[in-house]
Amino acid sequence: MITVSPTVPVNPFRHHDPGDHVTIRGRRIALGELVDAKIFDPDYVGQLRARVATAAPFPHLVDDGWFNPDLLELAGEEFATLASPEWTEWASRHQQIYRSPPKQPLGPASTLYFQLVNAGWFVDFLSTVMDVPHLIADAHLHGGGLHESRTGGRFGIHRDFDRHLHNGLQNELSMMTYLNRGWDPGWGGALELWDKQQKRSLRSIVPEFNRSVVLCHGPASFHGHPLPLATPEGTTRRSLSSYYYSNRIPPDAAARPPQSTEFLIWKPKERLREAVRNVAPPFVWNALKRTFGRQP
Repeated sequence: MITVSPTVPVNPFRHHDPGDHVTIRGRRIALGELVDAKIFDPDYVGQLRARVATAAPFPHLVDDGWFNPDLLELAGEEFATLASPEWTEWASRHQQIYRSPPKQPLGPASTLYFQLVNAGWFVDFLSTVMDVPHLIADAHLHGGGLHESRTGGRFGIHRDFDRHLHNGLQNELSMMTYLNRGWDPGWGGALELWDKQQKRSLRSIVPEFNRSVVLCHGPASFHGHPLPLATPEGTTRRSLSSYYYSNRIPPDAAARPPQSTEFLIWKPKERLREAVRNVAPPFVWNALKRTFGRQP
């Protein structure tokens, strides 16, 4: 089994001027405050790794406060910018949920959130914390994006898809960040993590504001919120969701050295030089270089 060395991501905002900021609908957010600085603390990262290593019923992580609250509040407002026909409804006897359609243009706050969680440094953070090497983000948000459950909605206990629909990459992690302030547990909607025998829930996670949940995908990673939501009319369960993948190269392919960049030699003079270089003994080639003071 390949394990990830416990490295801490480099803070991408460390060289920004304190005055650098973004403004979305009149709210000003400093770039250095888009995520909590604890993400770059080695002790904190080590604590998260330890929690994941002992998590049950399967490797997962629940933590609060990773993202700027103003950013998430603005992202929550943007759910209303998608009119009902623009939502993709998933309705069956197992589920009734809504998702933003693939490649749907999102609002500026939602877009900025997904730029953060798909950035290399954040992907490295997840890779280290979850002990899953070589993670790959999905900029197209296949299966991800804006997720919403409305009154009466539910998402049956399930195990996620194993491969990306379009590129075949292996699904490794899913992450959701909740946007629901003051969530009443009596409404239901808690994310349930079930045992591998698929008989009972071993953990229930209230979908509270600025709470992020990261789940490792595997044969026993069953989860969902199976009972219909009992929220007041107009109150919805909202989250921002993303997936992360890996390219599991077959062992025989991994044993071969990777092919480096190969340039096309198209000028006749350069082709002749390369032909001579390939057939001439090294001492002859070196003598030619000394004679001409450069490569012939």
